[in-house]
Amino acid sequence: MRGRKSENENVVPLTGAEAHQNVQERGKQLAADLKPDWLTPAGSKVYDRIAPHVAAPTVARLAWHNLEAFVLMCEALARHEQLRKYINTPGVGETYVSETRNGEQIKNRPEVGQLNETFRQFLTLARDFGLTPAAERGLRSVAPQGDLPFDDGDFA
Repeated sequence: MRGRKSENENVVPLTGAEAHQNVQERGKQLAADLKPDWLTPAGSKVYDRIAPHVAAPTVARLAWHNLEAFVLMCEALARHEQLRKYINTPGVGETYVSETRNGEQIKNRPEVGQLNETFRQFLTLARDFGLTPAAERGLRSVAPQGDLPFDDGDFA
């Protein structure tokens, strides 16, 4: 074999673990840099839980221009979790019994309507960010600009 002999001490083996760790760290750093200081405590916890994954370079769906929508999604999920916790409290439940002139009636608590509304708000915004399975599949199906199925003579 001709040429210079390789020196194996100069070779750095790539195991893949470092790259994955680096992506996670970059996502955490970007999420921390973008985090607004006016979040509620519950919204801040949700942001800290979700934002690093959405900001990671492999996903890259969190940026300064869509931060407001992402924060609204975090606040909606925080309200949803608080309402769910209240409704799951022993003795509360989703319904209550009301005594009316027609007898006893079982009614939904007002919190159930609020719970449904916060879930709808969260789900709408989560779809916008591609955070549901169907929305994620929709994002994958879009062909990148270089992969369009055109031949050279199609536009000549």
